[in-house]
Amino acid sequence: MKKFWSNLSETYKIFISMLLFIMFIQLGTMYYIWSFESKVLLNKVTKNLTYQLNTEVKLLENHMQSLQKELNFLSTLEVMDDVLANDVDKRITVLLEKKSKDLGEGIVLLAKRDGQIISSSTQNYNEDEYLEFSTTLHTSFKEGEEVGSLHLLYPLKSLASLKSNNPHQKLWVEKISNIKNKQIDENSIVVSKSLKGVLAKWRLLLSYEKESALESLREIEKILLAAFLASLLALLFVVWRLSKKQIKILEHTQGVLELKRTFLSTMSHELRTPLGSILTLTQHLMVSSKVGDDEVEILGRIENSSEHLLGMINGLLKLSKLESNMMPVNKEKVYVLNIIEEMIEIVEPLIEEKGLKLIREISTQDVLIDTDVNLFKQVVMNLLSNAVKYTDKGEIITYLRKEEDGSYAFTVIDTGIGIAKEKQKALFQEFYQAHSREVSHSTGLGLALSQKMAKLINGEITIESEGLNRGVKAVFRFSAL
Repeated sequence: MKKFWSNLSETYKIFISMLLFIMFIQLGTMYYIWSFESKVLLNKVTKNLTYQLNTEVKLLENHMQSLQKELNFLSTLEVMDDVLANDVDKRITVLLEKKSKDLGEGIVLLAKRDGQIISSSTQNYNEDEYLEFSTTLHTSFKEGEEVGSLHLLYPLKSLASLKSNNPHQKLWVEKISNIKNKQIDENSIVVSKSLKGVLAKWRLLLSYEKESALESLREIEKILLAAFLASLLALLFVVWRLSKKQIKILEHTQGVLELKRTFLSTMSHELRTPLGSILTLTQHLMVSSKVGDDEVEILGRIENSSEHLLGMINGLLKLSKLESNMMPVNKEKVYVLNIIEEMIEIVEPLIEEKGLKLIREISTQDVLIDTDVNLFKQVVMNLLSNAVKYTDKGEIITYLRKEEDGSYAFTVIDTGIGIAKEKQKALFQEFYQAHSREVSHSTGLGLALSQKMAKLINGEITIESEGLNRGVKAVFRFSAL
C-alpha cells in the first residue's frame, strides 16, 4: 500500500485525500441524522405542515371573505327596500332562493326586520348548525336609515368536511374551547392556527401520521446512503484503474516537459552569447571606414537577422520561465495611466514614421493598483507594437475604461490587415503566425507570452477582428493583484 501511494502523482494523492475527507464527512453526517432523526425529521415535518396550514388558512379565510362580499352586494339591491315597506312578496324570497342555490354548499339566506325573519331561502333549518354572516340593510330613499338586516348561514358540517390531498393527513376546524379540553394524539403531528373574521372563535387544525412521515424520510435516507456508497465504489474503481494505467504516462509527460524546459533554457543561454558577439562585431564593422556601402548593406541584413534570432531566443527564455513557474511577480503600487502613456511615447515615433493617426480616448481618472510593473509594461507594449506592425494606413485608437465588475480594460484598435476568423482561435498558441506571408521577422511568440504574463498579474487578453483588411481590436482586461 505504501509503495502504491508513493508511486502516485501529487494530483492523484490530492484527489484521493479529498475523496476520503468527503467520505468521512458524509458518513458522519449520515450517522448524525440516523441517530437523531426522530427529533430532526419531525421538526422538519412540523415546519412543512405549518407552511401547508398557513396556505389552507388563507384559502379558508378568503372563501369566508368572498361569502361576506356576496352578502354585502346582495344587501345593496334596491329590491331589499321592500323590507321597510312591508312589501314582502315573492320577489325577495325568489331572489334569496336563487342566490342560495348559486352559492351552494348548503348555504341559507334570510332577511330580518326588527329581529324577526321575514324572508328565507329555506324554511327548515337549525341555526345552531350554521355559522352566521350578517349585514345591515339601508333604505335607498332615505340615506343612513336602517330597515333591517340580511343574514348568510354557512353549515358547520362543511367546515368539518375539509379535505387534504394527502391520505395520511387530516384537516378540520374546531372551536378553541374544545381544543383546550381535547387530548393530544401522540401518533400524529398536529399543528393549528387561529382564524380571523367570522371564524375568530375557531382554529384550523392539520395532522399528519408520524409513522408515515418517518417512513417516507427513512426511505429517502436509505436511497441517499445507497447512492453515496455506489458513487464511492465507482470513484474508487476509477481511481484505481486510472492510477494503474496512467501513472507512468503522467510521470513520462512530466519528465518530457522538464527536459523541454531545461533544453530551452540551456540552449537559449548558450545561443545568446555568440549572437551577442555577432551583433557587436557587425555593428562595429558597419561604422568602420574600411567597409564600403555594399558591404554595409549586407552587414545591415546580418544585423537584422541576428536581432530577430536574439528576440526569438529571449522569447524562448521567457516561455521557459513561465512554463516552469520561475517568472517572478513583484507586486507594487502603480499608476496605470503613467505606464500606458510611457509605452505609447515609445511607439509614437514608429506611428509617425508610418504616417498613422494616433487617437487617445482615456476616459477614466488615473488608477492606482497593485501589479508587476515589468510584466504590465510588456503586455501593453506588445499590444501597441502589434497594432503598429500590422497597420500601414489609417489610425490606432487606445483607451482605458473601468468595467462594471470593478476591473479595467485597456483597448487598442487598429485599421490594419485584420485576422481571418478561422485563425483567431489559435492566436495564443506558441509559434503560431496568422500573417506569416504578409509580415516577416515574426516569431509567433508575442501573443502567447503576453497572455501568460497577463494571467500572472490577474489579467487576460482578448483579440477580435471582423476579418482580413478590417482591423483588429485587442483588449487587455486586468485588476489588482
